Amino acid sequence: MNTFFYKTFPKGVIRVREEDAEDYLQSQWTINFKRLSKGEIRYGLRLSTRGRVLADSFFYRLGEEEFLLVSRGCEGTEINSLLEENIVADEVEFSNESNDWELITVWGDKEELSALFKEVERPEKGNFTQFGNGYLFEDFTISPGAYSLLRPISDTMPDGWMPREATWECLEKQRIRFGLASIPNEIGPDELPQEGRLEVDAIDFNKGCYLGQEVMARIHAMGRVRRLTVPVLWNGQKLPSLPTSLFADGKKCGILKSLIVQDGEKPIGMALIHENGIDSLEGEGLTLEGISEGRIQPL
Repeated sequence: MNTFFYKTFPKGVIRVREEDAEDYLQSQWTINFKRLSKGEIRYGLRLSTRGRVLADSFFYRLGEEEFLLVSRGCEGTEINSLLEENIVADEVEFSNESNDWELITVWGDKEELSALFKEVERPEKGNFTQFGNGYLFEDFTISPGAYSLLRPISDTMPDGWMPREATWECLEKQRIRFGLASIPNEIGPDELPQEGRLEVDAIDFNKGCYLGQEVMARIHAMGRVRRLTVPVLWNGQKLPSLPTSLFADGKKCGILKSLIVQDGEKPIGMALIHENGIDSLEGEGLTLEGISEGRIQPL
């Protein structure tokens, strides 16, 4: 069996309702909700006015005036506060359902996945499918070809599900191997979306005004940022506290954001590295603050 699943509880699940739901979300988040039809799903970001990443969510459009926001890593109370902070006279209602749902992510062999979902049509990217009392979608934030099922925690495991249960470390390694940054641990309030290569899927540059739009437009016109997240490997014995600074020839050139440790394997993680440090990373490697032995190398 070369198919795996990992079950977790998303930290943030918010239901948004009422007649101004679409217009209000349109003004706050980075994606174009007016092009999101019932049965479609998009991944978007909530930015600060300086363009830094405050939160992420998948947005399910359940109806004309109803959306479900789901974030694996951002707390529901924090998302709810962000949603409420700019309401003036908008007819919109938020319900925090973060304690009511679980998320089952599966990945692995294509044929085994087909057999696993034999009773339901697997959705293409950008759509979700009703699966029991939950919603199935392609979860590109984990890896290409991965799927996640959001479902009530009271449901039983779907019949016929026989993939191997994986650990959190296995799920994270799957994501890191594909160079996919997580929010808020690797890209957060001090980082721009482009530094985590999030702009392709999570930002619509041709929509109307939203928080952080001016910064996004300026970076889009310039064409690049000077720091990028990079999947890396640590070959030392001592494990650092995180986040920790990275150095090339004694000069700071980046930050190690995450490190996943499993017995018998070299730790891998994600680092945010300035363009001036890439050559050193790909050459002799980078050193960690306070640790003399070992190097950070490209994965």
